[in-house]
Amino acid sequence: MKKIIGMTFPRQDVTLGLEPSLLTVLPEGDNVMYSMENKDFDDNKVEKYACSIYITGMNEFKKWALKHDKSKIIVGGYEPTINTEEFLPYASKVIVGPCDDFYATINQEGDVVKGITNYNKIPRYDLYDIRNNQQIIPDKLKDDVCTSINTSQGCPFNCDFCCSPLMCDKLMSKPIKLIKEEINYLKQYNPKYIFIRDENFPLQKDFKKRLEVISSLDAKIYLFASANLLNVDTVEFMKLHNVYMVCLGLEDITVNYAKNKELDKACDLLHENDIMTYLSFIVNPLKVHNEEESRDFYDRLLERFYELKPEMVCGNFLMPFRGTKIWDQYKDLVSTDDYDLYTSKSAFLEKDLEIRKRMEYEMFYYQWEYYTSKFYQDNVRDFFKEDTLHLRFLELKEKFEKKGIPLGYQKCLRR
Repeated sequence: MKKIIGMTFPRQDVTLGLEPSLLTVLPEGDNVMYSMENKDFDDNKVEKYACSIYITGMNEFKKWALKHDKSKIIVGGYEPTINTEEFLPYASKVIVGPCDDFYATINQEGDVVKGITNYNKIPRYDLYDIRNNQQIIPDKLKDDVCTSINTSQGCPFNCDFCCSPLMCDKLMSKPIKLIKEEINYLKQYNPKYIFIRDENFPLQKDFKKRLEVISSLDAKIYLFASANLLNVDTVEFMKLHNVYMVCLGLEDITVNYAKNKELDKACDLLHENDIMTYLSFIVNPLKVHNEEESRDFYDRLLERFYELKPEMVCGNFLMPFRGTKIWDQYKDLVSTDDYDLYTSKSAFLEKDLEIRKRMEYEMFYYQWEYYTSKFYQDNVRDFFKEDTLHLRFLELKEKFEKKGIPLGYQKCLRR
C-alpha cells in the first residue's frame, strides 16, 4: 500500500511544544505517516508527500525535493503562501493559506491552489507522540505532561513585522463540537498543562464557551492575548477557568503599538487575579549596533520589566518577512543563506559576526539579569526552582560559556 508522507521543513523542534499543523491536514487512514526526520523515501512506495515549510526549512526542502519525484510533492505553510513562485519548480501543487482537507485541496485544478478548511476532524494524534511536547514555562517540571490546542486560525490585525495575517488575514474559528472532541481525546494523557495556540484567543466572541470546554481538561492553561482585550470580566473569567499564564507581546519597546496602550493595566489585572504574565519582546539588531545603543535599549527594557513584573520574558530578534510592511526596509540585508537563521534567536541582520555574537549574548544576558535579580526574587517569584524555565536558562548559560563571553559580561558567570 502506498503511503502519504507528512513532513515539516525544518523538522519540528519538540522542545517548542508545537504539534505540527500538518497533522490537521493529513487524511484519515492507515496509509498515512508523519516523519520527524525529513529522510529520503522510496518514491515507488509513496502516493504523495505533504510538506509544510517555514522559511528556516527552505534550503533543506529544496535539497530534499531534488531527490524525489516532483509530481508527488505537495507544499504548504507560511513560506509557500508568502513566496509561492519559488516553490513551483519543486512541487506539483503549492497550497496557499490554511488547509485541513488534503484531498479536497489537492484535487483542485492548477499548480497553485487555495487551501480548503472545513473543520471536520481533530489532528492526527495517532501519528505523533504527545509526550514529546515539552514546554519551557514557569513551574513546569521536566516530566510534567503538556499538550496544546488551537481553536482558531488567523489574525485580522496587520502589525508591520508579522507574517501571520499573510497566511490567514481573517479569524477562522473551529466549531465548539470539534474542540470538545479534541479535549475529550486529550484527557487520556492527563496533562498538567495545555497551551492554547490561537494567535489571540480572546478575540473570538465566544472565547468563554471555548475556555469552559478546555478547562474541563483540568490542566493549567496558558494562551496568547492582546492587552487591549483584557478587562476585569475577562480576566476574572480566565482565573475561574484554570488560566495560569497569559502571553502578551511587548514587542519593540522603541515603537508604540496601539494594542499595548493598556498593557500596564492588563498586567496589573492579571497579577491581581494571580495569573502569570509572559512578555515577548523584539530586538532590532540595527537599533543596538554599538554598545551604547545596546545599553540604552536594554536599560529601557529592564525598566519595563520592573514596572510590569512579568513571570516570564522571551526575546526575539527582528525577522523581516516577505510581504510584511517592513520587508522593503530590510530585503537588501537578507540573503538565501540567512533563511536558515530565521529562528528569532539569530541577529542575522547584523553582518559583522563579532557584533552579532555580542548581540546574541546580550539577549540572553539581560533576561538572565532580570530572572536572577533581587527584584525578581522579592517581587515576582523564585527563579531557582529547577523548572523548565530555570533549566533552559542554565543550558543557555553553559552554551555561551563554552562559546566565550563578550568582554564586560563576566559577572553573569558568578550566578
